[in-house]
Amino acid sequence: MLELVDLKVSYGGVEALHGLSLTVRAGELVTVLGANGAGKSTTLMAVSGLVKPSGGAILFNGERLDRLRSHEVVKRGVTQAPEGRRVFGPMTVEENLKLGAFTRRSWSAETLKRVFDLFPRLEERRTQMAGTLSGGEQQMLAIGRALMAEPSLLLLDEPSLGLAPLLVKSIFKAVKDINRSGVTVVLVEQNARAALKLADRGYVLDVGRLALEDSAVNLLNNPQVRDAYLGSR
Repeated sequence: MLELVDLKVSYGGVEALHGLSLTVRAGELVTVLGANGAGKSTTLMAVSGLVKPSGGAILFNGERLDRLRSHEVVKRGVTQAPEGRRVFGPMTVEENLKLGAFTRRSWSAETLKRVFDLFPRLEERRTQMAGTLSGGEQQMLAIGRALMAEPSLLLLDEPSLGLAPLLVKSIFKAVKDINRSGVTVVLVEQNARAALKLADRGYVLDVGRLALEDSAVNLLNNPQVRDAYLGSR
């Protein structure tokens, strides 16, 4: 479904991705791991059309995404829940969700119901201003908003960041449910253990380069990954 071929991204004169290549098959849940500054978020932003590559190609179902603007990428079926959630604080929960369907002719009541079924707390707070939600609720809203465009590929950037352990468990269960519903997921996470337990496969980035790729099970048991990202638990 998704293929990055020798992808390079630069900020000014500094290259952030140095010829990254990876693939994601339809129906998979793939995690991308790495330390701060490894290029994880840059990878997702390049796929979304938010930053333009300086070299290489991004293919989605055989079409070049790197030649499209960000809203055109969304129309192709790729959406992102960004790091930091970035909800529209002065707007209600329901208004935020409906904005997620801006590339479609109209928002779908059926899709909105699916989001509320996935995150019942959002339905309870549908008329509440998004800026007054807790961090976990805002993360639910960011994911729900991305789902309103009915994507076939969902990009998630650090969905567990700053959340309490119980909320992290709830968010990750929702991510698994989304994937089981048929949506392919690319998950960027610093909570490497939780991400690998959720994923089918994983990639590990190191300063803009691919360091490792393997099944999630093998990466969980890889001494190099364990020492760098998983600790002793």
